[in-house]
Amino acid sequence: MTGTMSIPKEQDFLDQFGEAPEVLDEPWIQRTQIESENGTLELSYDAIQRSVQFVWRQADDVLWYFVRECATALRIRAENQETHLVAEFESEELSGALDVKVYPRISIKDSSLRS
Repeated sequence: MTGTMSIPKEQDFLDQFGEAPEVLDEPWIQRTQIESENGTLELSYDAIQRSVQFVWRQADDVLWYFVRECATALRIRAENQETHLVAEFESEELSGALDVKVYPRISIKDSSLRS
């Protein structure tokens, strides 16, 4: 699969998290940091290389580190007083989704199945 991954609009980040992602070395590489009840979640993504990275920290401790390529979409989903970041992935071998609940507390659901 080729092309860029779809990403939320800047306004979607502003509406849900209060700030837009910062642009890194290239305009298609962006990063945001979100404070939650049980830690800080850092998300960075590269829309051209189709990769996402999450780092969940509590103080100086890294609780979870995740990086994956072959992302097709990154979405923000808000429902039932919860806000989620959902990354979808697809390769020749596997497809799946990573659902990271950000508010009110960070929690993670990751699924990856053979295509």
